[in-house]
Amino acid sequence: MGVFLDTGFILAFKNADDKNHDVAQNWMTRFLKNEFGEIYTSTYVFDELVTLALVRLRNEEFAKNIGEYLLNSLRIQIISLDQKDFLKSWDLFQKYIKKGLSFTDCTILTLSERLKCNIIATFDNHFEGLIGTIKK
Repeated sequence: MGVFLDTGFILAFKNADDKNHDVAQNWMTRFLKNEFGEIYTSTYVFDELVTLALVRLRNEEFAKNIGEYLLNSLRIQIISLDQKDFLKSWDLFQKYIKKGLSFTDCTILTLSERLKCNIIATFDNHFEGLIGTIKK
């Protein structure tokens, strides 16, 4: 059992100006109390997160801080894809391309399955029906 953190969730959790900040704070408190098992994210999410923080928010310090938060967290494990994960994610990307899933989203599905995560912490609707997600 575990939870996988998506880019938008982490961004909302760390950005007080985000419309989903309070919801993310409440869920993250539960995750950190180990209510849902291990907490994971990935190198792909990390890349997307710090890039988005830099480009969308135009805040170099925030981008560095959010990256450092993940890298230094004792509870959040950052997972890398192996070749098998990568190819499975590519297959999922092709399968769900009309649903609007990005390649990074497909890597999240692949890793969630491998790591036995039953919840993705996300505010993206396109995961609906594919795996359990948090509710606002």
